[in-house]
Amino acid sequence: MQEQHQRFSETCAFEIAEMTIDDLPAIMEIEKHSFVTPWSRNLFMEEYHSDLSMIFVAKPADAAAGRVVGYLCAWFVEDEVHILNLASHPLFRRQNIARGLLSHCLAVSSARGIKWAFLEVRQSNEQARALYSRYGFKPVGRRKGYYTDTREDAIVMMLDMESPCSFRNSTG
Repeated sequence: MQEQHQRFSETCAFEIAEMTIDDLPAIMEIEKHSFVTPWSRNLFMEEYHSDLSMIFVAKPADAAAGRVVGYLCAWFVEDEVHILNLASHPLFRRQNIARGLLSHCLAVSSARGIKWAFLEVRQSNEQARALYSRYGFKPVGRRKGYYTDTREDAIVMMLDMESPCSFRNSTG
């Protein structure tokens, strides 16, 4: 998995690392441009300080200031990973940032012995659903009215990380 992360970094010139406090302003900027109901600064701080949570950031490899161009927040609970939030800056979309972050998170999960990955995605977000499907995520449920801003349903998706058809075969 480290080879796949390295290959992403070389071809797209982005590096992925764990979030630092200095990354928070850039994350908040991306968040407000990406979601109708963005997470608050306090919520990101809670996740940052939680033992269950990890926040990964993508930064251009050659950026002197280390500007964050994408992030992924996930919970690690027992043998499951729950992907809570994934976004890239509008000026940097369609450059495989989300794919790189997702690959990195799943690689970290695999190294930790995680068996299942879960996430919720808006029913209308076909682009995100297609990305997750390419990694082997399958719809396993629906949460009616999950998104309070629009009352839109969420599709619950799951990845069996031990399946021979899992993400390992989708990221190369």
